[in-house]
Amino acid sequence: MCESNKEKRGVVCFTFDDFHGESWLKADSLFRKYGAHVTFFIMGDISPEKAGVMKKLKASGHTIGLHSVHHGNAVKLIQENGAEKYLEEEIKPQLDACRENGLEIHSFSYPCNYRNEESDRLLFRYFDYLRTGRGLDNVPTPYYPLKGLPEKCCFTGIGVGTFYGTELSVLKKEMIHAAETGSILVLYAHDIGPLGEIAKNDMPVEWLEELLSFAKESGIRIAGFDELKMLKS
Repeated sequence: MCESNKEKRGVVCFTFDDFHGESWLKADSLFRKYGAHVTFFIMGDISPEKAGVMKKLKASGHTIGLHSVHHGNAVKLIQENGAEKYLEEEIKPQLDACRENGLEIHSFSYPCNYRNEESDRLLFRYFDYLRTGRGLDNVPTPYYPLKGLPEKCCFTGIGVGTFYGTELSVLKKEMIHAAETGSILVLYAHDIGPLGEIAKNDMPVEWLEELLSFAKESGIRIAGFDELKMLKS
């Protein structure tokens, strides 16, 4: 992690969905600048080219998770087609491809945040950590105590991007709260790029650097999901 005069407190987990290999790799220099590790959730078939990007990100210390083959609604697909068909079409092909490429996978993010207890039980057979997302309603910000974090956990993330009405000042307050309470705060976005050149649900690189810089100055750890078990001990 970055050198800091302050004790590292709490954890903020930045997560990114779908697959934006070129821009994610480009952003890696920014993550290295601040000693930050994040989590990338991969959608679609795992081609050799895609696996190569995943290996590079993994080698930089980031966590690689999965996001299903077809980006379908997990709740609807399980209800309509059954659990085993969902696993065979959406989950196992990705897991098998990752295994063939020497990539260990422990995390999954729900496409479009659709989940329920049934889907959690099913996917906890294959993953330790799941991630969904908070909608645009004003529900309380979810925090997860780092100490005593269960072996299996479904995190609710906060969307970052103009689509989500993001206010950096609010995010910074939430990061400080996570630090002061020894908690985990999860954020999610998709692509990373310059403000004005990306979609509304993507992470402006300008915002990303501001948040990473703030975390470093405040002594807040930025870690990937694979690091949580080590940090909680």
